[in-house]
Amino acid sequence: MDTIIHIRKAVREDCAVIVELGKRTFMETYSEISSNTAVQEYIEKRLSAEKIEEEWNNPKACFYIGFVNNEPVAFTRMRYDRIAKGLPDKRAIEIERIYVLKEYQGFKVGREMMEKCRQVAMREKFDIIWLQVWQHNHKAIQFYQKAGFVVYETALFSYGKHMQQDDFLMRLDLYY
Repeated sequence: MDTIIHIRKAVREDCAVIVELGKRTFMETYSEISSNTAVQEYIEKRLSAEKIEEEWNNPKACFYIGFVNNEPVAFTRMRYDRIAKGLPDKRAIEIERIYVLKEYQGFKVGREMMEKCRQVAMREKFDIIWLQVWQHNHKAIQFYQKAGFVVYETALFSYGKHMQQDDFLMRLDLYY
């Protein structure tokens, strides 16, 4: 059977799906390298139903969900309510999250999600897409580089009271 990938803009009723995908993907990424307490703290603080509902209500942000054979397996959140470090004079949109369940990585759903992000940014006439990624997430960094992103700065990411990590800031310049 052929794999069918479909990306669509999320609707309010998708919040529970986004919460579930967020929790699973964050656990898959960080549970082996961080304390379980820090991972759980982040999930409770940033990926709860209440937090996703709050994020949903931000008019300067949007969610997209990726499906493989009608199964929700990925989501992304784009936002343009923050100024990117080092890019104060650019009209920039952030990919705050682009999460794909581990078992579906390699199905090209991430590539399709990235293409959707590029289309959204270009349609809205942004100059740059930017994102933040953990410096030791080599797989994600390679994925972003393949999509045309370059590292331009570093930042600190805190996901628990005592857990911080060094991240790269990456950017993709859009040309029209």
